[in-house]
Amino acid sequence: MGMVPLKCPGCGANIELDDSREFGFCNFCGTKVMQDKIVVEHQGSVKVDNSEYVEKFLQNARRAKEKEDWEETEKYYNLVEQNDPSNIEAIFYSSYGKAKMSLVNDDIYKRQQYFKVLTNCVSIIDDNYDVSKSESNQPIVESIAKDINGMLFSDFVFTQWKNGYGVVTRTNKDQTYTLFLLLSITFVETINNIIAKDDQVYLHKILINHYTLLMAASYINNDAKKDYREKIISEHNKIKELDSSYEIPEVPKLPEASNSGGCYVATAVYGSYDCPQVWTLRRYRDNQLASTWYGRAFIHTYYAISPTIVKWFGDTQWFKHMWKDKLDRMVNRLNSEGVENTPYNDIDW
Repeated sequence: MGMVPLKCPGCGANIELDDSREFGFCNFCGTKVMQDKIVVEHQGSVKVDNSEYVEKFLQNARRAKEKEDWEETEKYYNLVEQNDPSNIEAIFYSSYGKAKMSLVNDDIYKRQQYFKVLTNCVSIIDDNYDVSKSESNQPIVESIAKDINGMLFSDFVFTQWKNGYGVVTRTNKDQTYTLFLLLSITFVETINNIIAKDDQVYLHKILINHYTLLMAASYINNDAKKDYREKIISEHNKIKELDSSYEIPEVPKLPEASNSGGCYVATAVYGSYDCPQVWTLRRYRDNQLASTWYGRAFIHTYYAISPTIVKWFGDTQWFKHMWKDKLDRMVNRLNSEGVENTPYNDIDW
């Protein structure tokens, strides 16, 4: 009988267990290590199957992410990555939480640091993308795409203007938007690298969604918008090559700013322009948001972007899911502060 050197699946510490025992515990974190998980490959060499731990940590990580508990999200995805270094979900989300938390922190330098790490994580996803697992990879890559899209659009628009209660300095805002763009461009390059070895329809659709958001963003110049529109058309054509039954939709024209129109996103999420939630938001827009210069600037930005976004994504579940929790919380807060949710006629501000 001898001692078997192992790495603890819980904390990564080096431990030794008596190979005559069924299980042991890590002296550092107390994690139970099952001896029956050890597969002897040849004399003096062992391989540890940590799939049970990985699955447990993944469940905890996804639950923490759903609750937007970013510290726990980072913690459990880091544990997944320690035990499964090529797990693309863990590679991305082990850094995603810190980047999200930095959006409500005024320290632009920390924000730059966290987004640099997240961008580097995105850049290596294609190196760890397993072509043999295309079907199981799809929901993971789509989830990553959704969250990057959310940063590019919703977090920039709503966090940077702080829902009308304050304003971020111009320099801070521009620097943060640059971080979003760098992350987005890196993500596009990564998806194209994956397509080069695993040409799947869903990957082209991800690029279409992402290019559309970039095209709609009001801070991108017209030449860039035209370029993104051409890329969208090209991606549709590539899907047609892969699936002859695919019907290429009409590609929207370049978005133009507008001061008129309804609460596009809220209407798409709640299904009606005339419902209690949207009445609340319309009152807030007209009576509070429009009363300040930065609130009016936000409204102009919102109406420049949202019509195109809603036209393309308003009927998709990921779009509605991304927005509903945010809007529900905002509506509940506004109602608690006295904003009514009864029928309302818009003010022509």
